[in-house]
Amino acid sequence: MPPPPLPRPPEPPPRGRCWSAHRRPPRTAPTPSPRPGPKPNGGTDRLPRRHGVFCRPLLLGGWVNRLRRRRAGLESAERGPRFWRRLPRRWRRVIAVGLATFAAVCLILGALVAYAAATLPNLDDIGKATGTITVLDVKGRVIAQVGHNNRAHKNVQLTEITPVMQKAQLAAEDRNFYNEGAFNFGRIVKALFVDVIARRPQQGASTITQQLAKLAFFTQNGTDVASKSPLRKLREALVANQLDQRYSKDQILDMYLNLVYYGHGAYGIEDAAQTFFGKNASQLNLPEASMLAGLPQAPSFYDPYQNPQAAFARQHYVLAGMVDMGAISRSEADAVDPLAGPGNAVTAADQQQHQQALIADLNNGKQSAAVGPAPHFVEYVREQLQQRFADDPAVTAGNLTVTTTLNLDDQNLANTSVSKGVAAIGHKANNGAVVMLDSHTGGIVAMVGSADFNNATIGGQYNIATADRQPGSSFKPYVYTEAFREGKLRPSSILDDTAAESAKLGGVKDFDHNFEGRITAARALLDSRNVPAEQAMTIAGIPQVIDFAGSLGINPNKLQPVVGTAIGVSGVTMLEHAAGYAAFSNGGHKVTPRSILKVVDGHGSVLVDDTNSSPQLEQVVNRSDVDTTTKILLGYANRWGLRFNRQTAGKSGTTDNFVDAWYMTYTPQFVIASWAGHTESNHPGELGMDGVFGTTGPGMHIAVPFINGLRDSKYPPVQFQLSPGQTCASGGSDAAASGCPTTTPSPSPTPSPSPSPSESPTPLLSPPPPPTVRIIPGTPTPSPSSVIP
Repeated sequence: MPPPPLPRPPEPPPRGRCWSAHRRPPRTAPTPSPRPGPKPNGGTDRLPRRHGVFCRPLLLGGWVNRLRRRRAGLESAERGPRFWRRLPRRWRRVIAVGLATFAAVCLILGALVAYAAATLPNLDDIGKATGTITVLDVKGRVIAQVGHNNRAHKNVQLTEITPVMQKAQLAAEDRNFYNEGAFNFGRIVKALFVDVIARRPQQGASTITQQLAKLAFFTQNGTDVASKSPLRKLREALVANQLDQRYSKDQILDMYLNLVYYGHGAYGIEDAAQTFFGKNASQLNLPEASMLAGLPQAPSFYDPYQNPQAAFARQHYVLAGMVDMGAISRSEADAVDPLAGPGNAVTAADQQQHQQALIADLNNGKQSAAVGPAPHFVEYVREQLQQRFADDPAVTAGNLTVTTTLNLDDQNLANTSVSKGVAAIGHKANNGAVVMLDSHTGGIVAMVGSADFNNATIGGQYNIATADRQPGSSFKPYVYTEAFREGKLRPSSILDDTAAESAKLGGVKDFDHNFEGRITAARALLDSRNVPAEQAMTIAGIPQVIDFAGSLGINPNKLQPVVGTAIGVSGVTMLEHAAGYAAFSNGGHKVTPRSILKVVDGHGSVLVDDTNSSPQLEQVVNRSDVDTTTKILLGYANRWGLRFNRQTAGKSGTTDNFVDAWYMTYTPQFVIASWAGHTESNHPGELGMDGVFGTTGPGMHIAVPFINGLRDSKYPPVQFQLSPGQTCASGGSDAAASGCPTTTPSPSPTPSPSPSPSESPTPLLSPPPPPTVRIIPGTPTPSPSSVIP
């Protein structure tokens, strides 16, 4: 018989637990009890209370008890209302994730709205969008006063705009303008539906208020100044809402009509009326108003000069809208509608008469878009201002006075030189350009971007000075200078202008298809031979030449890593090219073209002042190296019969099929880049100039009269102060000692071709020396490409 169990010692009083637990009698040995079953009402038995009534932890609430019940199987781990517990777990998870995502999106949108609201532009700046920029030359003389449309902008009151024009604009853009708020949600939904069906943005939904917000604060010169991001769209919507709350409908319409772009450089209805019809906005009649009102949606596409049928179709839409609005009657619309339907009283003859009358009205009223003697330069200055104040667009939209580096005296001389020079060149040359650069400051002294700014047939408003054109053989000085700098060539080094070397280089030849044999590097540069130039490129190294040209200011990303770059197959701008040659003029320093000296806003605050400061120039190449090249190029003008009234160094360039002809010349004070070409877009097959080289074209007829016309009081003739070195330019005993020729061969032009038709958009020729045609075995001779500015 086992001994009786020892009595269980009493439990010690609990510490930190329920205050009444120690008063309970000691427990007996636990006995298993059956699992409590469900009650009739569907509930479950509660666990017997183990401790006193105050045992539940105060901070945790009922969480501890619920956990015990779950462990005992008396309560499901699932929480929430009964309908939630009855859902499948997968659906509960989907709903939970969806709700969490929705909450996160709401938080993000809320933060985005708060940020957008905090960064909204000041509505008081809306008037600055129609400001005037006064452009002064270096002496403070007015070059031009321009607004958004490159001419002085004039605001007009709504009462000065004929009512028919107001109604026509509403019919074209927002027929429910006076009965809606800042947004038209019906139009937004409709536009979204149309865009989804078309799978691309096809229909606009902006009200005039929204368009005003965009025009006043998010657009400049007809283009967005900010990316079309959701944040930009949100800010635009918030601004539109503020405009609607702050201004009346008439005020909003007035501001819109003074800001909207109608094409041909006309911003605002007054400028549009003057530009297209030569009259004030208060004088517009129904056919004129309905034509103008349709232009803002797509000014280029609905241009009545370039696409009259599209303009007439748009005018028909506007007139139909005016009828729907009750602004005019159907008979009034039919009387001026150039596309009235056959069921109307207007006959086809009447429609044609309406069209002819409107076109005649347009042609008679059209005004010149040019302003002042330097329209291309003025536009360039505006672009520089936009880049400089990109973070604060309101600055460039306001009233500004800008002092520039341009000299009006030199600009007028440049204009005359280009216009007369192009006329004198003939041979199908119909366009020209010139840039004058101060080689010590980089200041643009003169800029002529085309022979006639107002001549659309030559693309007159296209600025050749800032466009990429193939430079032809005028690129060769960079190649030889890099070879001299590396010590891989000297002016007396012998290069091969032979058929064998030509074959090694892919078949490059000169225009005369002849070879001069073994000649010095100096003579090869002076005669502008192509085979030695590409040989020098391989000797110096293609990457090294590209890097060297880049160090002088030419964009290296545009230079093709091919040997043909030596003869100018890669496009450069006249400004870049002039900056590159400035290093030869100033002894090896890099200059950056600049146009702006001082900027003062409408309140008199000076925003920029570089009037008395000279830029710090970086020495990128030793003076002796550039002087070596200059010594050779000092003989170039005489070599090709150009008669300057002062000492100059220069180099020409002519591209394949005589599409581009260049003459680059420099003195110790300045650089002048001159160009001539044929840019008639209507006859792309006639772009060649029939044998016009850089020397016989822009060199003789633009550069010579321009330089010889400069005043000696401002640009006194000075001689180059060169470091001693070896050269063949002047002949003499040193030339004979180095193996250079002592006689000058007869000139023969040298066009430099591109390696293949696909290498560059514009075929390439070379200088006035022997023009060169690059021929690659197995590929056809490159044909001229169409140049349409």
